[in-house]
Amino acid sequence: MDDNTVTILGARGSMSVSGAEYLRYGGATTCVLVRLSGKSALLDAGTGLMNPPPDLLDAPSLPLLLTHAHADHLLGLPLCPYVMRRGARLEVYAARRGGLDAEAQIRRFLSPPLWPVGPDALPADIRFHDLPAELYLDADGRAASREAGGIRVASMAGAHPGGVSLLRLEGGGKSVVFMTDCTLTAALRPAALDFARDCSLLLCDGQYSDEEWPECAGFGHNSWRDAAKFARECRARQARIVHHDPFHTDAMLDAAAAEIEALCPGCAFAREGEAISL
Repeated sequence: MDDNTVTILGARGSMSVSGAEYLRYGGATTCVLVRLSGKSALLDAGTGLMNPPPDLLDAPSLPLLLTHAHADHLLGLPLCPYVMRRGARLEVYAARRGGLDAEAQIRRFLSPPLWPVGPDALPADIRFHDLPAELYLDADGRAASREAGGIRVASMAGAHPGGVSLLRLEGGGKSVVFMTDCTLTAALRPAALDFARDCSLLLCDGQYSDEEWPECAGFGHNSWRDAAKFARECRARQARIVHHDPFHTDAMLDAAAAEIEALCPGCAFAREGEAISL
């Protein structure tokens, strides 16, 4: 496999869906696997995390970077095959939200009466860390020095109810920017453009059509047209729009695909299972 690839394990937002009308773009919620220079990192833990590539299950340790702790970005964690494997270690990184660190956020989610099994009962060793503005990950997903030559992770705050972290991962001369669940407001846009500038791949939230936008402007997402324009402005070499609305069928996304391509050549709606070479 190419050392520098991004695999879309889940591209749906807000709620997972199923049915014949969701086969091409998929119904699993947000989860992305990034491989840079032979090192792997998982971004978010939506239901896409329940179907990782088989070789990933053999990794002794994996890092999981969480943009935020809303349920659609965590639902895959308690039943992920990797955390069901004794001897595996998951290094979880998340920014503090509502006065809670990464561990407290996950424990609140995985607790009765919402869920009967807490992280301590899972076979894997799950370790929790704050997500700083800059982090270097070694081959085992643990914080390392710059000199160790691991994946560089930069983060900045986005605009979403309750907060969200925008992520930029760099390694092997490639860069991946993950901007899910963030409204690209006029105030945020200049800094976001600098953050994403000239990236190898941009994954940008574009949940709504322009027609839906007036009703949804305060929900913490983007229109797909604005996501495509942002991809063009930041000069992303490739771009995928993520966090598809659960009511947007394959036919609806297909109908908008040409519009997105016209706004930003090479930009497309992300498809579950798609492996993108950088």
